Amino acid sequence: MTKKTLALLLTAATLLAGCGSTGASSPGGGAPKAGGTLVLGENGQEPPCLDPHGNASSDGPVATVPVADSLVWFDADGTIEPWLADSWNVSDDGLTYTFKLRHGVKFHDGAVWNAEALKLNFEHMKDPATKSPLAAAYIAPYEDSKVVDEYTLEVRLSSPYKPFLDILSQGYLGMISPKQIKEAPQTICEHPIGSGPFIFDKWTKGQSITYHRNPDYNWGPKGAKHTGPAYLDKLEIRFLAEDATRYNALASGEVDAIDFTPPQNVEDVKANPELGFLSAIRPGHPMSFWLNTSRPPFDDVKVRQALLAAVDRESIIKGVSFGQYDVAQGFVTSSTPGYAAALEGSIAYDPAKAGGLLDEAGWTGRDKDGIRTKDGKRLVAYFPIAANFPAQRMQIAVQTQAAARKIGLDIQLQTPPEQELTDRSNKGDYDMSSGLWATNTADVLWIQYSSENITTDKRRGQNVARLRDAQLDDLLERARQGENPAKLYNQAQARLLELAPAIPFYDDPRPVAYQKKVRDLTFTPAYPSPYFYDTWLEQ
Repeated sequence: MTKKTLALLLTAATLLAGCGSTGASSPGGGAPKAGGTLVLGENGQEPPCLDPHGNASSDGPVATVPVADSLVWFDADGTIEPWLADSWNVSDDGLTYTFKLRHGVKFHDGAVWNAEALKLNFEHMKDPATKSPLAAAYIAPYEDSKVVDEYTLEVRLSSPYKPFLDILSQGYLGMISPKQIKEAPQTICEHPIGSGPFIFDKWTKGQSITYHRNPDYNWGPKGAKHTGPAYLDKLEIRFLAEDATRYNALASGEVDAIDFTPPQNVEDVKANPELGFLSAIRPGHPMSFWLNTSRPPFDDVKVRQALLAAVDRESIIKGVSFGQYDVAQGFVTSSTPGYAAALEGSIAYDPAKAGGLLDEAGWTGRDKDGIRTKDGKRLVAYFPIAANFPAQRMQIAVQTQAAARKIGLDIQLQTPPEQELTDRSNKGDYDMSSGLWATNTADVLWIQYSSENITTDKRRGQNVARLRDAQLDDLLERARQGENPAKLYNQAQARLLELAPAIPFYDDPRPVAYQKKVRDLTFTPAYPSPYFYDTWLEQ
């Protein structure tokens, strides 16, 4: 076990302990009390849609999990526990899952949770009209399902899919009312109806989302600390894009908690006796700059490897995060089950090596500005970014641009109009792109790098690097089918280090700061996102 891995385990243990003790007590707060409104200051990455199945925003679950329960619960130790499914059975060939469902569950519109409801949710995820950017990819092997009886559903897969249960625990696959799916699917994005502990009230775009307690709720997950309705009367998620605004709102008491605590304020929060702090590294793919491998200049692996070697990631991330973030060691984060710890240190800053790789790739000429040339063409990469590109990522982009220029690569940052940016993204009209992907399995590599997930006219995929590699495809397909996945995911991570389809910068943390009156605030283990079912306010 590496020191970094040990530190992560200790951090996780501290996090769980700091979220409040088990049973009826809470650290320093006595017995939980019902009542009050909790206001969470969220960052400016407002989800475009509140349909869990139509949402791919990394910050989406914080807004949908209060409303939509999941089929199963992913516990902190990785165990899959019952939730809306009481039990399940998997056939020997891994192609059939039989779910026995919980009785007595009702959606906010009165619809009953049963096998037909689950079947409709799977169909909604797969329906092209849902335009699911994520849920459909997560359940790609889903073929069909059969209602055995009112509370039993038999699900058939086209191929074995080892991460299936893990994926079903995520907020992106939360359950929506079958009545809404059948009668008004077009309303789900704006007004989701689920079975969760909170009922959706109103979404004032650009400002806030509000909810109130579901008084009939009595089917929390096995990992919850209590049964019955949530303690909070109301919940408000308030969008505060500016870091300073969000932190000042917490410090002044305007909000009760803030998500994505600005890294420059973390030490102040920890030193303040009136505030508490939680943080967890999100499993999945680290925050990275993807390189479009389908066109010049990054269709040449040596050019990709050169840029990866030219960027001093350690120095950049230490600076922009005020020492709060861990530099990514590969293509999955260190908190992801299946993380290849043995490969730590494989990405080294070596500008001399970078220059040599560009020489080998034939970029040996120089123009008057010092930019490399080959066959009369300049070595240029276009990096279109959104107008609301996070300031921290912009700092990383500017410093990456400077590092690239030192080896003769001209990265041109562009800010096209929003629709043009979307169109270019769908068409693959870019050389670089930015993002991360949070999920609780190493199957994130299939999502991000399988050639099946390249966006086409018929399907939106998440292979932003547009990578096609038969060896990698084979490793990832066999891993998700359950053929020694630990070994195969390790080999896939090693292969990606050779292919260099991205520059991985940091393992994305989920730092939450809160007023000390906020008790039992915790994260959903499947996807570190604030979870409010057990949360209460000390009066």
